[in-house]
Amino acid sequence: MPTSEQVYIRPGTLRDLRKMAAEGRLYAILDACNEPAVPPKVTELGPERAISLYRGRAEQEQWAIAPYLANVDSLLLDWIAQTLWKKPWGVFAVVEHNLTMLRKHFRRFLTVADPEGEPMYFRYYDPRVLSLFLPTCTREELKTFMGPLKAYAVGDPESEGVKFFLNVPD
Repeated sequence: MPTSEQVYIRPGTLRDLRKMAAEGRLYAILDACNEPAVPPKVTELGPERAISLYRGRAEQEQWAIAPYLANVDSLLLDWIAQTLWKKPWGVFAVVEHNLTMLRKHFRRFLTVADPEGEPMYFRYYDPRVLSLFLPTCTREELKTFMGPLKAYAVGDPESEGVKFFLNVPD
């Protein structure tokens, strides 16, 4: 169901996410800024499954508040549902690519210019931000922001509901 001319939103459930995780098509950007349980979980997952979106000095200095990209399997999805779900912990990405390619895509949007042209962090992986940002995008902005993704997904902290923001059709 379209909410505007540009962005399409489809309701879903945690069960839909479980299916995508089982198919290997589900990733999450875990926001350590809002949830201190994220860095230890990322360490437990290891660099093959989870990696900071920051690099270099920012990665070293801001590890405790960084966004992390993780490949989501059923165990990680259970952990997210049990530990983070009711908080603004991050967002899901539905895609058929690998961690390295996705990291490169997501890193493109970490900083934006403010009205004076000064760089600032863009916390698009905060579900409160993403849900407001996507409906304001033009068709071309959505195509760029979505890139290889089939959808972004945001969990409803009050239920097992999920809101899927679908990639725009060509």
